[in-house]
Amino acid sequence: MPHTVPTWIIRAQVAIAALLLAATACGGGRAVTEAGTQPTPEPARVAGRSYFGANGYIEYIAGDAPVILTAPHGGALVPTTIPDRAGERCGGAATTVTDSNTDELVRAMQARYFARFGRYPHVVIVRLSRKKLDANRTVTEAACGNADAVAALAEWHGFIDEAKRRVLASSSRGWYMDMHGHGHPVQRLELGYLLSASQLDASDATLDSAASVERSSSLNTLSRDASAPFSASLRGPRSLGSLFAAAGFPSIPSAGDPSPRGAPYFNGGDNTARHTCGSGATALSGVADGNVCGVQIETNFTGVRDTPSNRDRFGDATALVLEQFLREQWALELRP
Repeated sequence: MPHTVPTWIIRAQVAIAALLLAATACGGGRAVTEAGTQPTPEPARVAGRSYFGANGYIEYIAGDAPVILTAPHGGALVPTTIPDRAGERCGGAATTVTDSNTDELVRAMQARYFARFGRYPHVVIVRLSRKKLDANRTVTEAACGNADAVAALAEWHGFIDEAKRRVLASSSRGWYMDMHGHGHPVQRLELGYLLSASQLDASDATLDSAASVERSSSLNTLSRDASAPFSASLRGPRSLGSLFAAAGFPSIPSAGDPSPRGAPYFNGGDNTARHTCGSGATALSGVADGNVCGVQIETNFTGVRDTPSNRDRFGDATALVLEQFLREQWALELRP
């Protein structure tokens, strides 16, 4: 039988998880502690080695580079102690579709990054099936009141926060990418910067004149530090999307494909909002205007996730694209 607990205990666990997430929000190079006490050193980690949360539900592969890769929807574990997520228990909605091969994709991206730079990006993976946990949602919809799922969600964000602290302690700036997979008919990368399709449909002049739009985006600090207008960082000739397109991976937004214009498009979810530098991060226990910026990437299956060779090819392209984009846009060097 699935493990269930009384409602009052679930509510208490949810509240404790929220406090844990807030306590581990991105800060300096050491874990946050109570006022007046000495900061607790980060646990010892070896770059390239895997570390696991309780029951092996969350995996953290430690890194030593200023890049963080996460995969929340590719897991396959289906423990009977966690009931399948269903709408009624999850606040009315429960998407359970797996993003096929995204776990394998971030591992390939990590390996190809190391091959190019000799350093490892940080990687965090949910090994639970999305039927059990959706780690790109807030706690009610993500865990649906199950104690083990609530704990796994806290570990997920805790590992990402640890990675962010390590990145900022070593390089002062960092880049976060939440990796997903879409099934839309147009075969392209959908780069989600927390801007809606209607916002992307606006002209460059409109985007550049709306400071609140720039601040709400996951590029916020990077684009404000850049010498070029916001629209150039977002979809100009040297934007992330344009560089991916030039490397053989059509992308939106980019100079050649600037906005959805009615086509299906994912603009970024709770992980990107919480773990990057947009103005909405604080509401999710993140850091608005911080020095970790990033993007949610919804990848097409064919040519990106479908085979080991294509995953390696995408990993090689990503390492090159990030080197160009972060150096030019944010003076962030990826080479040691």
